[in-house]
Amino acid sequence: MFFSGRDKNPNAVTSGRRKGREMPSLIGPDLIVSGNLTTQGDLHVDGVVEGDINCQSLIIGPAATVTGHIAAVEVLVRGNLTGNIEARTVTLSKTARVDGDILHETIAIEAGALLEGRLTGRNRSLGAIMEALPMNQGEGSE
Repeated sequence: MFFSGRDKNPNAVTSGRRKGREMPSLIGPDLIVSGNLTTQGDLHVDGVVEGDINCQSLIIGPAATVTGHIAAVEVLVRGNLTGNIEARTVTLSKTARVDGDILHETIAIEAGALLEGRLTGRNRSLGAIMEALPMNQGEGSE
């Protein structure tokens, strides 16, 4: 019923998405995740995550709570984050509450956002550093 207009070939849906961005992985508002999350794609968190996140693009929704280190290319925080961020582009919306340091190339902070931590701007060389990071980060990185 819902899929009547779609091709029956499971590869057809996947190949169609390649033209644009993939659908993000979603942590729903009723979900609590304890543990580290790693994806080569995008992640949208509306629930609770207790652990580090390593992804391409991260959106922390307005009702979400994340406790852990974030390593991503792009990060948009609309909710609560306790932990550090390492990203090329960081945006803190007016509803963002961040307790941690932010290492960034580009940052945008809307009026009303709360940040308890340090901002450290990096030049374009951060991009090379981010690309060199393994998807599974360990302790003791410089």
